[in-house]
Amino acid sequence: MNFAHEFEPFYDDEVTLNHRKMRCLKDSYKSSVWKLEIKVNQKSYPIILKISKHLRKARPESTVEKNIYRKAKKVLQPFMPQIYMTKRNVNGHDLWVLMEYIEPIKGRVKYNPDHFSKIIPTLAKLHASTMGNRIEQHERVFAGWLPRYDSQELIDERVQINQQTIYYLEKAMDIPKLKAKLNPHYTPLRKLLKRGPGYFPEVTKAGMSIVHGDLHTANIASNNIKDKDWKLKFIDWEGAKFAPCWFDLVNLIGVFLAYRREWKDEEEAITRRSVHQYAEEMRKNGVDFEIDPMKLYEMAYLKRILERSLYLQLSWAVTGKKEAKLLSVHLEKLSMWGKKYGLYE
Repeated sequence: MNFAHEFEPFYDDEVTLNHRKMRCLKDSYKSSVWKLEIKVNQKSYPIILKISKHLRKARPESTVEKNIYRKAKKVLQPFMPQIYMTKRNVNGHDLWVLMEYIEPIKGRVKYNPDHFSKIIPTLAKLHASTMGNRIEQHERVFAGWLPRYDSQELIDERVQINQQTIYYLEKAMDIPKLKAKLNPHYTPLRKLLKRGPGYFPEVTKAGMSIVHGDLHTANIASNNIKDKDWKLKFIDWEGAKFAPCWFDLVNLIGVFLAYRREWKDEEEAITRRSVHQYAEEMRKNGVDFEIDPMKLYEMAYLKRILERSLYLQLSWAVTGKKEAKLLSVHLEKLSMWGKKYGLYE
């Protein structure tokens, strides 16, 4: 298929593809990821071939990631691996993407909250580069396929999730073990959900940008973890959307600390340090927040719990589909910050 020639403009030399070094890193019903090797001037370079398989009922997020690679690479290239080539309709309707190989940080470092400081500068640059009016110059690039938090479609989705959250809350109260956990929160939480969604419009007004949507160590990559500057790239963009920028920070910090309770006593100090670093990095990139950054972070955290995370935890707890590991943490945050911000009247 002459793929080797696609690399030549990037290396300004003849490129060969080594057919003897091909390894499947991941294979699922929706995609395959292969590690290949090219040679330029006797030097070898690893590359990735990601095959997005054609599905009759493709999930919207799969379409988002395909378009990120095909259409948005010029805008987002500083934040993701170099995209060498995309080719549609291979073996039918599959999308093949050849990209730079950058190794995820997962398993390569003993990941802890100190590493947030290495990730936040790149994250802030992503957000600042696509915030507010700055994305308007790229309107044609993203029109018609990038989900928007303020679109009627996603507003309707949040209304539906809100109703499902109430449904599973009631179901959970019929299960003795869950009822014992929910009892102290049930009455104010039910009243709150009946008023939703649409929590904390301040978070949306503070600024929307392109967010990655799924920041964890498997999706954060670097070839320079021994250096002070990791020169990070983000991979797996299925969850990308135009949404409040603080959602990524909640994912990076809040979700990680919710799972890793050994840092519970230090959580406030870790969060405050990271939030202020993020606000300072955003300021360096021309974005100032009028509201106290810690307030915005805590509001965004509650907003994510009420708009989606609580629904997932309650549905998993009721159906047994997954372990609801974060349910207690979510209830604790709602109780603590809900009073602080007047959610519970």
